[in-house]
Order: sequence, then C-alpha cells, then structure tokens
Amino acid sequence: MDYSAAVGAYNPAAIIPDIGKTDEKPVVSDIPGVPGAAADPNVTFKNTLMKMLNDVNDKINTSDDNTRDLATGATGDIQKVVTSVEEANLAMSYMMSIRTKLLDVYSEVTRMTV
Repeated sequence: MDYSAAVGAYNPAAIIPDIGKTDEKPVVSDIPGVPGAAADPNVTFKNTLMKMLNDVNDKINTSDDNTRDLATGATGDIQKVVTSVEEANLAMSYMMSIRTKLLDVYSEVTRMTV
C-alpha cells in the first residue's frame, strides 16, 4: 500500500469516536456563579463579565455606604462595616486577577502568527 492509499484509508472516527457525529448536541453545564446560564443560549461571556463587574461595583458602593454610616454615627455595627469592606476588597482583588488573565490572553493572541 502506498502513502496516498494509506492516508485515504485513515478513519479518524476509529480512533476518536466523537468525530463525525453531527446529530449529538454538546453537553452544556452552568457557568459557575450564574445559575441557569446553560439554559439560556443568549448568555454570553460579555454578559457574564458585565454581571460580575456590576456585582463588584455594588459591593464597593455598599462598603462605602456602611463606612459613611459608621463615620457619621448612623450605625454602630463595626462587624457589618468590616465585613462589607473585606467583601469589597476580595471582590476587587478577584476582578483584578481576572483582568490580568484577560490581558495575558490578549497579548498571547496578538503574538500568534497566522
């Protein structure tokens, strides 16, 4: 058997059984932190990222309000203030790490050759 006949006789589906099946739908799972996202095909990466940014912004605003209330004497609940400040700090740190990863991916993609 020559090379072209061997290549022509090669069947990738014999090695990888999922290749060539067009009647199956992919298994889709929920996005962590976004319940029901798998059921809605209109949920995009952009929408998920915007939701996360809005959640971080809400935590920062809540933290600012609680700190202001403590400073003005409207509340005496120091534990609530400290907890909200730490939640905002952790959320912001998490978003900054996501930002760093996205920038790393972007720079890697721009270095790719076509």
